[in-house]
Amino acid sequence: MRKRCLTLSILGIAMALFWLAQSATFSFGVLSYEDSIQDLDKVANQHFKKAIDLLKQTQYQDAIAEYEKVISLLPDSEIALDAQYWIGQSYFQMGKHDEALTIFKKLIQEYPASAIAPVTQLMIARVEKDKESMKTKTKRDAAVDKEIIVDPKTGARFKRIAVLTGNRDIAQGLNQNMLSPNGKFLLVGHIVIPIEEGEPFNFLEGKPMLRGTWSPDGKMVAYYSENAIWIVPVSPETGCPTGPSKKLLDGKYRYQHPVSWSPDSTKFAFPRMDDETAGDIWILSIEDGALTQLTDDQGYESNACWSPDGKMLVYNTRASVQEIRLVSAEGGESKKIIGMEYGRLYSWSPDGKWLVYDTRQNLCLYRFADKTTFDIDFPNEVGHFFSWSKDGTKMLFERSSYEWRSNLRVVSTSGGPSFQLSRNLELWPHSQFWTSESDTIVTSRAGDSIYVIIPLSGGDPIPINLELSSEENIKPISLSPDRKKLLYCIELENGKEDLYTVPLSLQEACTKGSPMLVFKNWDRRITRTQSSWSPDGKNIALIHKGDVWITYAEEEKPVQITKTTAVEYGPDWSPKGDKIAYTSEINEGDVRLMVVSATGGEPRELFVNPVTKCWSPDGKGLTVISGKKILDIPIRGGESKEILDLGDKGFTDRLWGLTWFPDGKRVAFVEDKEKGENRTHIYVASIETGDIIEIASDDESWKDVIFLSPDGRWISYCTDEFVKVRPQATIWEVEVEDLIEER
Repeated sequence: MRKRCLTLSILGIAMALFWLAQSATFSFGVLSYEDSIQDLDKVANQHFKKAIDLLKQTQYQDAIAEYEKVISLLPDSEIALDAQYWIGQSYFQMGKHDEALTIFKKLIQEYPASAIAPVTQLMIARVEKDKESMKTKTKRDAAVDKEIIVDPKTGARFKRIAVLTGNRDIAQGLNQNMLSPNGKFLLVGHIVIPIEEGEPFNFLEGKPMLRGTWSPDGKMVAYYSENAIWIVPVSPETGCPTGPSKKLLDGKYRYQHPVSWSPDSTKFAFPRMDDETAGDIWILSIEDGALTQLTDDQGYESNACWSPDGKMLVYNTRASVQEIRLVSAEGGESKKIIGMEYGRLYSWSPDGKWLVYDTRQNLCLYRFADKTTFDIDFPNEVGHFFSWSKDGTKMLFERSSYEWRSNLRVVSTSGGPSFQLSRNLELWPHSQFWTSESDTIVTSRAGDSIYVIIPLSGGDPIPINLELSSEENIKPISLSPDRKKLLYCIELENGKEDLYTVPLSLQEACTKGSPMLVFKNWDRRITRTQSSWSPDGKNIALIHKGDVWITYAEEEKPVQITKTTAVEYGPDWSPKGDKIAYTSEINEGDVRLMVVSATGGEPRELFVNPVTKCWSPDGKGLTVISGKKILDIPIRGGESKEILDLGDKGFTDRLWGLTWFPDGKRVAFVEDKEKGENRTHIYVASIETGDIIEIASDDESWKDVIFLSPDGRWISYCTDEFVKVRPQATIWEVEVEDLIEER
């Protein structure tokens, strides 16, 4: 939570101190005014954070109660203002439109000049529109009330054996290692969740942990933390640690597959990752810490699984081909048992009869007795396989209430909370296009890449009807600057693409006219940014076979602009449309910023290894970030000019998305501050004053590319995160034999 400036009234301080005194134990003595304020700020932030967590779990009433505690503690503070806004958001998500409108209108009336005002004004419009259009309520999840689901394809009966609701519903995709051997607990990150009853609790207070794995006897848990492998003793009956953690092995352990315990709980197998080795399977003894190398295959080995009798292991290989291989626990030659284009090994069944794994298309069971593989059908309502029953006769499935989604979010550039657009539609918003009025965004729908029109003020998204033909493999790429043309491609059998443009009407949400072929057999080669419209919409710059090309937007007349041995990408037209900047990579890590005339000629090198780039507003130079500094690079030569030193303000060199505001006085960019923490930050910096503010600080997700609205008031961006999409998680079991169709 960002630090806030507090402006408390005397009465507000007195009331807050009284509340704090009633809810905390003080030692004798006198608290200073400053200490009291710090204590209040700390407690208020704790309640605010708890409210955010409850809101993410859709526990709206509980979240509102926590926000109200924040307001009672610090009634005249910025954090209280935010809390009031989120109470309004909570009512909106609950479908209580009148309550939400009351909150939002009061905020505007009392705080019209606050940073929260722009987004609050927008929310008033969204709530009013939603109130008008909401004729029917969202249908409940079909699987919520069912206790038995019968697969229509196989007749297999899936029985619901557990329902996780409230605080117990925090598991964002379960796997075999999360379930305790006695089936009583789930270990999800650092949280233990009782399956049948009881509240979740922190497994290890104050210690980060990843990939926790129960030992088969239920008396230990192995986990990754601080780049090391640890174990801790645990009670099988309570799920609580019974002693301190012990570090077993230092290395580079963070996101690897969990360790695989031997059946006797005396050792485990794991992919060793340190300065000496990477990717081979090793065995580590719990008793004496002895290390034994088990595999030495080409490529990377992972997902080791011990056989129930402790004599063999299976594991994945990832090299030129992918395989599941079998090896003795004593070492020696391994042998291939399953080959595949892509696959992930899950586990050995407790009775030793089966292996379960998946491919890109299917969940599969491999039977050791006759080396037969079965593709498994199961209904979507039961989710995904995650574990076995103790005797190995049943497979367990979990339907999480969370799904991994790419979301479209918007935030005011003056600050205030972010908000999500189109909650009920799955999007792929990694490319977005603002309309000139800055009130609508066009982006892609997930799954089919069809563009949809999404108003900021709310209402149902409108799909754009591509009245083209029945051609398959049509993929929209981008809109022209005036939003009157669509660039799209058709995938060819040879792996290349034909590029077309077609007139477009956003008002009518459809294409208007005949498509025009503008480039044949486009060969992107790499997946980075490969096309860019000229400012006037008449030309398109492309990367074709690693070089810069230009084609007309209304006829097939391509012109090659560069011809080098380097790999070029990221073409970007100058504001006047007379030059193209791009990046040239001669060797890995050797990146050059180049500029070339739009009519051709000799490219010029401007800079070496820029972190991120964009054109300056006047088109006379390129703005880059390098060495933690924002620099202006003149295109006509001369020394670069420092615009802003970010290093002095504590920024890292993990920056991207540099974008100028229309006024030429501010820039926006994204930073990955805590590398590997799956969270990024968006900043707006004033070039004149050097002041930098973080926006969308309430959003703790991974924020990707940013898109600035034409009027400079809004920034839209996409996030990749788990989102709660149904009220509860369910766990199901099914007899293995019911899933098997004998061949």
